[in-house]
Amino acid sequence: MRFSPSTIRRLGKESVEIVWNDGHKSVYQNRYLRDHCPCAGCHQRPAHSLPVLGNGDLYPVQTEVVGRYAIGIHWSDRHDSGIYSYATLRQLCPCEFCQSGVANAATA
Repeated sequence: MRFSPSTIRRLGKESVEIVWNDGHKSVYQNRYLRDHCPCAGCHQRPAHSLPVLGNGDLYPVQTEVVGRYAIGIHWSDRHDSGIYSYATLRQLCPCEFCQSGVANAATA
């Protein structure tokens, strides 16, 4: 099955929720998504050492669909070069079911 979002919404300044076309719901804490930014600059850095610019809360200022395969996130720290593919977002789903490995075996 090819996963794609049915809905994407910001949950306050804390997290982003994606409801997938198979009904699964993923809730990503903002810092978790930002730490897993797939852009070339961030991907080359060690995990959890990303340069968050500015003070205060980290949250998506804007999200936009990129083609039929990804979303772009403009962060409050002014970082906006990461394009999160739907496949990457689904693999990053932090829920207990997805992280258990059962979900990966079911889609393989």
